[in-house]
Amino acid sequence: MLAGFTGFFKELDKRVKVILIGIGIYNLGRYIAAQYNVLFAESLGATAVDIGLLTSIASAVKLIVSIPLGSAAEKYTVKKIMLLGLMFDVISATFFALSGNWLILIPAFVLSGQTLITLAPLADITFVTVMESRKRAIVMSLSRVFWGILSVFASIAAAIIVTNAGGINAQGIRPLYYVQFTLYVFVLFFMTRELEAIPRGRNLKDGKSGSKWNSSIQDYRELFKGEKYLKRWTAIRFIETFAQYFSMSFIPLWIVSKGATPYILSMMTTTSIIFALMFNILAGRLADTMGRKKAFYLLAPFNYLGILLLIIAPSPEYLILAAAIGYAVGSGVLATGVGIGGASFTPFITMWWETVPAEKRGRGWGLEGLITSIAAIPASMIAGFLWDQGFMIAVLVFPALLEAAVVMPLLSTVPDTLRPKK
Repeated sequence: MLAGFTGFFKELDKRVKVILIGIGIYNLGRYIAAQYNVLFAESLGATAVDIGLLTSIASAVKLIVSIPLGSAAEKYTVKKIMLLGLMFDVISATFFALSGNWLILIPAFVLSGQTLITLAPLADITFVTVMESRKRAIVMSLSRVFWGILSVFASIAAAIIVTNAGGINAQGIRPLYYVQFTLYVFVLFFMTRELEAIPRGRNLKDGKSGSKWNSSIQDYRELFKGEKYLKRWTAIRFIETFAQYFSMSFIPLWIVSKGATPYILSMMTTTSIIFALMFNILAGRLADTMGRKKAFYLLAPFNYLGILLLIIAPSPEYLILAAAIGYAVGSGVLATGVGIGGASFTPFITMWWETVPAEKRGRGWGLEGLITSIAAIPASMIAGFLWDQGFMIAVLVFPALLEAAVVMPLLSTVPDTLRPKK
């Protein structure tokens, strides 16, 4: 497998290689603190409603900037937008590291790559644009494998740092952000130097009538012209993202309430990544042979089983098994996914980007940001209110019910994007 991966890696376009390496190191920084962001906010005095508010404010800002950013990705190239996102991440890590009150975390959440400029979709745009149809899903899956292997070390390192620095509290978690800052700065310089510009699908003309905002709106109207299933796909992405954000911020609180220690958290992350890696290869191959939708239908139900086990786990050790099976419903809480069910994200996201024509993918990324923001604002606020009212299990279960009852039937009405062999 290692020899096959090495040979396959050598044949890849240089831009794909640089993004694989750069995002891999970036994810080391992201994952080393990902599980602790919400716990850090709670240790600084934030309630569940406050945590929902943090996510909603960040989503509101993204709502405002998504449309112009999508147009900018086509006008100024994906590389420049990725570098801008990395600069925002450096600033975000600085706010996390220096914060003494949860209110100071507002700009940190707003500028974070998990909310404002997410790099994984930009990487996926590059893969889908550069690679041929029957190699796209496997490249997507291999990217998750490579990034996931690096993320295992991040999880273990985080557990050691938090335990030795004082446990799951502000003092113990804060050092993670110093490490995150260092890694983000390194990736920013690496990508600036090594990444070649990705060709633009088209040149957006300057000097259109009206304001720049009106021009951007017109660009997005053109995005849907002639695309028969894009509106339906937009609805699917909205519902999936709503499901993701409904429970995403509160799963760490539930896990800790079940008695999880930093080492249990580390073992959960490590186990989930290992299983996601193994099944991502399978997901990629299935998606490139039998079709994207069938691969998604096959793997997504594991998430529902994982959520059930997460709820009924009689001891913290069972949480590790839940992580292996999967419990992250929605548009992908982590780029690698969570457990076996997390591998379903690979065929899903491949099909989404193939639905958007190559010359429109910058605006497609902007549309994705718009969808994420509109869905995340009510999802986080509603879930935070329910959590504070004691409806924790409802917050965990609702996303799975939404995906099974709404997303699955809707997905059956759109065609698979895998092109038949000639």
